[in-house]
Amino acid sequence: MVSSNDYMPAFPINHALDERVKTFISNFYATSDDPSKNEEWMNYFLPDAVVIMGDKSATGTEQIRQLRQGMWEQVKTRKHKPEKVFPASFGEPGDGRIAAEYMLHGSLDLVTKNGEQQAVSWAGRAVLTNVEGILKYKLYQVYIHK
Repeated sequence: MVSSNDYMPAFPINHALDERVKTFISNFYATSDDPSKNEEWMNYFLPDAVVIMGDKSATGTEQIRQLRQGMWEQVKTRKHKPEKVFPASFGEPGDGRIAAEYMLHGSLDLVTKNGEQQAVSWAGRAVLTNVEGILKYKLYQVYIHK
């Protein structure tokens, strides 16, 4: 999937960040907004990843899959607008596993299956790992404000 500018947040100009990480983030939100891409969305996570969204949490592939399916039970459409990413590096020098750790914030517009429109603001934190050249979430946590 080619990244969409609609999903590309702003990044600091004084912090070098691998372009793959920027593309990963953009593609992740584009995939998140497509209910037909549940399995593609799952591929963004390690098999033992931890996902926390508001008061819901999941660990591992099957729990994360159930969480993803539940995100669409009452939602007809949604559109993430990631705004800014605040990257940092906390791994040991030469540790190739941790590709990036970051905080970010944005908004989400959604329409429920009964036609109600909602606007939500959110912030999150994430840890990305590099597994044989492929980026995967080790941790993805979202704080939601309605």
